[in-house]
Amino acid sequence: MKKSFEQALKEYQAGRLPSALKFAEKAVAEGGASHPGLLALIGNIQFKSGNRTAAAEAFARAAEKADDKAAAGYLKLAVTLAQAAGLTDLLLAVGVRAVKLNPSDPELAFTVASAFFTRGRWGDMDPMLERLDRDNDRHMALIVNHHRLMSRFDALYAELDRALLTRPDDLFLNVSKFAVAREVLDFPTIERHEALMRQPDAPLTAGLMAREPALGRILWSDDEALNARPSQEGLSYAATLPSATRRTRRAFSAPGEKIHIGYLSNDFHGHATMTLFLEAMAAHDLERFDVTLFCYTERHSAAQQAAWPEHLRARIVPVGHLSDEAAAALICERRTDILVDLKGHTMGARLGIVNLSDAPLKVTYLGFPGSVTGVDLDYAITDPIITPDSAKPFYAEKLCRLPETYQANNWRTRPRPQPMERSDAGLPEDAFVFASFNASYKITPGTLSLWVAVLSAVPDSLLWILCRSPEARRNFTAAIKARGIDPARLIFADNRPYAEHVSRIPFADLALDTRPWNGHTTTSDMLWAGLPVLATRGRTFASRVSASLLAAIGLPELIAETDPDFVDKAVMLARDPYALTALRSRLDEARFTAPLFDNERFCRHLERGYEAMAARARAGLGPDHIDVEALPPRTTPFSGEAS
Repeated sequence: MKKSFEQALKEYQAGRLPSALKFAEKAVAEGGASHPGLLALIGNIQFKSGNRTAAAEAFARAAEKADDKAAAGYLKLAVTLAQAAGLTDLLLAVGVRAVKLNPSDPELAFTVASAFFTRGRWGDMDPMLERLDRDNDRHMALIVNHHRLMSRFDALYAELDRALLTRPDDLFLNVSKFAVAREVLDFPTIERHEALMRQPDAPLTAGLMAREPALGRILWSDDEALNARPSQEGLSYAATLPSATRRTRRAFSAPGEKIHIGYLSNDFHGHATMTLFLEAMAAHDLERFDVTLFCYTERHSAAQQAAWPEHLRARIVPVGHLSDEAAAALICERRTDILVDLKGHTMGARLGIVNLSDAPLKVTYLGFPGSVTGVDLDYAITDPIITPDSAKPFYAEKLCRLPETYQANNWRTRPRPQPMERSDAGLPEDAFVFASFNASYKITPGTLSLWVAVLSAVPDSLLWILCRSPEARRNFTAAIKARGIDPARLIFADNRPYAEHVSRIPFADLALDTRPWNGHTTTSDMLWAGLPVLATRGRTFASRVSASLLAAIGLPELIAETDPDFVDKAVMLARDPYALTALRSRLDEARFTAPLFDNERFCRHLERGYEAMAARARAGLGPDHIDVEALPPRTTPFSGEAS
């Protein structure tokens, strides 16, 4: 073994890599499998040969056989190479020890912690957190997101407050503090943020907005012009834009050929996006459309695809292991005509793939409620209610407006409400119950004021809300009390599995929506379960969604145009049980007749939109606004069953 090892080292030093590898492997076969130096030599040979995968594996094996001092270096190399090669499993297998043996390397800790974060193994990140650099915004962002997802809001506030003591003007820290304030319903901090935002051109405010996530802005802004301003995502994607890469688009497929649609997402699992879109996606006419799902869903979540229709599973093409460049090349290889990104500016998006793709047309749909600024997109799929003509100037994309609602909805796989008793949810039988099941971070000071006005006008009513974190419950209770409402009138809904949640929704009498970010999937859940939803029509995509859904289910009278109108409607329905019963009866009858849950009809409208896009592209015309014409109304239930 020794002779072969020495010869391998000699060949390596001379740059004769194939020969060096041959002698090194011979040395292993001769009994050197436990020799860390030999295994590390193989790692170096493979690295210089361009084989990062084999190099990472060799350094990981070397670390297993070495003492801690030598293993520290080997593991650092293994992690670095595994990250570059996309070997997440290997990185996670060696990462904890690598961080432990390299305690003064915050970038190594960040690499390993990020891998655990991406895999959803948030608890495994804990040993790395103390190693991260609190003065590095990337590291602090990881700490913030970790604590948020673990619901450790007290710890998160402590981290941010400590950092702000030394860096009070740091834009990232302030943006994070304001975002966390919404998570825990810290209304004084939220109100301070909203006061700053009233002067959007002031230097501090402009700086905060530039560092603010686009998704965070729609939580507070009901102004299309503000929402169209650049956000923090713009910088991260700038290098992949065609203006930087000089990439051009392919030609669209020829007339008469199938239109090749590619859906791009990591939400191909039990995510809210699939609660809405799975059945419509499966309903595509495969005689006219070739459909591919470019999937970067994490493996543990992708296992849920086993329950999907077989023809849809067969169209899944994994791209999670590929770089953005390689994924874009694969999309090209599949001859994708229309690339539809289902993420937009939401967590886990890979918009670099969109920018690098040469697909003839690129579309945003469903994931993000607004213009996806800073990305190379041609169309946004919307409807005339969420994006009236007045919205057009604020969209970088052209609007493809579907005729009844932009939102697809499942009905076959969506659970139907099952019989339960009010007492099962801790609700009294005789009280009028207002409800909100929207995420608590959507409860703005404006929403709170509306709800307080309603509760004050209906003094014998209760408010039943879904508010997950203890901190948010504590702060909401204090805010309600400070505004003159007895906290005894507040009931917090516990977390329940989705089917149980749908079954308890009808216990409420009337849902009160949030603003400026309405319920989206949540509103359709409540309408599906038979609960009327009262909403205001806002001035942005996110604040008009409930109006769109109410119109599509045939209940436009539940759309309030002003705040006083919202309060008046809530009070009227609380005092007129016959009017409320009539609304619930209409809602029940409309479940299988109105357009909202008719996913086949929705799919046909969506396909008409794609065909209109294709017709322009094939004629050599650039993208332009499209209004899809509605199919004739249905005259029988689409489900083939009575509601």
